[in-house]
Amino acid sequence: MSFRLRNLAGLAGACLLAAFSFAPAQAQEKFTSLTVGADPHFRPISFVDESGLIVGFDVDFANALGKHLDIPVKYEGMAWDGIIPALQAKKIDAITNMVITEERQQIVNFSDPIMQQTIVAVVKTGAEKQAVTLDDLKSLRTGVMVSTAAATLLEKAEGVEPVTYNTVVDAYNDLMLGRLDVVVVESVNGSFIAAHQFKDKLHIVEKPLSDDVKLNGIALRKDETEGLRQINEAIAAMKADGSLEAIAVKWFGNASSIPQ
Repeated sequence: MSFRLRNLAGLAGACLLAAFSFAPAQAQEKFTSLTVGADPHFRPISFVDESGLIVGFDVDFANALGKHLDIPVKYEGMAWDGIIPALQAKKIDAITNMVITEERQQIVNFSDPIMQQTIVAVVKTGAEKQAVTLDDLKSLRTGVMVSTAAATLLEKAEGVEPVTYNTVVDAYNDLMLGRLDVVVVESVNGSFIAAHQFKDKLHIVEKPLSDDVKLNGIALRKDETEGLRQINEAIAAMKADGSLEAIAVKWFGNASSIPQ
């Protein structure tokens, strides 16, 4: 299946679930608990540490959100390409860190933004080509994780035919092994990986591949109208009291990724 067809198929499947799984929305009650789903292989957003626990920015954010809502939070790792269907099937209540796109807004509701980032290229340190543009990708072996904002950008880029991966970890491994020339990824992940996990081995290209700034929010089912209002109030409180900024500083070293 082609890159384009694979992504369209995933979106179609999510739309089908959205159309048939639920009765028309009625007046919704507030969340009394929250089960959150996330990709457990996307540093520093969410990943498994040496002790086997899922940690990261999103885990800390979800727990802080629960405290502001005064409700318990359960955090679960799952395959990213099946996460919206899991939300629609009520296996989880929320995806607490997802790039907001027009396509996704057709099938889920998004909270107010909690993060902003761009799409960047990551190459090996010392690679012949250190400054990579979107046009350069036509002649480079490019890797990207499926169902991400980075994948959407490449899908729309004429002449670019990337190798797709279910996890970004696999893409980085192939880059290190010389099977790829570049990995295209969201800037928060790329910056963390280049600075920590593969320090002095990988280099993040300074200029983003696109001027478009991506906003991340919390994805909820369309019928969770009261829950959306409840969560937006909690996000506003976290921005006001500095707790969201503190989590960003802990994981990213600064708060530039937090939209005002």
